[in-house]
Amino acid sequence: MDIGLRHLRCFLALAEEQHFTWAADRLGISQPTLSRQIQRLEEVLGRTLVDRSSRHPRLTAEGRRLQADLQVLLPQLDTALRPAEPQHSLRLGYAWGFPLQRGRQAQATLEERDLVLVQTVRRDDRTAGLREGAVDAALLWGTVHDPRLVTTEILREPYIAAVSRRSTLAVRERVTWRDLGRRCLIVNTVSGTLTPQDWPADAAPEIGAETGNIEEYLHAVAARRGVGVLPVSVAAQHPDPDVLYLPLSGAPSAVLTYAYPRADPHPYAAAFGQALRQEGRTGGRSGFVQGSKVTVPAGA
Repeated sequence: MDIGLRHLRCFLALAEEQHFTWAADRLGISQPTLSRQIQRLEEVLGRTLVDRSSRHPRLTAEGRRLQADLQVLLPQLDTALRPAEPQHSLRLGYAWGFPLQRGRQAQATLEERDLVLVQTVRRDDRTAGLREGAVDAALLWGTVHDPRLVTTEILREPYIAAVSRRSTLAVRERVTWRDLGRRCLIVNTVSGTLTPQDWPADAAPEIGAETGNIEEYLHAVAARRGVGVLPVSVAAQHPDPDVLYLPLSGAPSAVLTYAYPRADPHPYAAAFGQALRQEGRTGGRSGFVQGSKVTVPAGA
């Protein structure tokens, strides 16, 4: 039976308007087009639906019956064919830096597969707003020990040294972990993970300045208040004309952790973690440096 939804919608509009011109205007089509659609519907059904003998079209008994059926069926069909509404958005917190390609690919996976909007939220605190309930899940640098949270290691990548271009270290091609221990260290006391205790006892740096976010951190480095240490992908997202990033040897790895509440988690919090891990299996290395240039490959 060669009847499409357009034929039925045209008929229902005419039945409700009882005027070819008004119905055509309502549908955004010409009156001749509307007439052809009604005629085609009548031909296929083998019934006369509209009495055209008077000035204004009137429905026949068959037409009234079809109108009554379509007034019920078409709204149900519209509902069935309507695209699914996105679920409640997943608020994803981060502080130092967002893992661009991996995070965005996982975000696209959740939004396309599950129709869940992922809203990224930067919060400058240790759990990026997770403990306060400001976000549903978070990407956090460092290992997180909190029994109230479900945590998963997402990636490991090198650290890189951040030094002022006016520093005596700026002439070096590479520095070591112990080299930095002989310098003052910039410490992010709000969302950072490194402290002087991460160095050997005989090579622990002093604190040169305390900061609360990445911008303050780099300003302090540029002003020669001390040296900084950042995950390589975070450094790649924050170029600064007065800061030089140098390859760093002998340093521990930077760990990125995905976390969400153990109690009453967002329905898609675990699914986003799975998407992040899947991107890690299909992506490349987490990050590396070439000379003094920061490079973040596909897997980061």
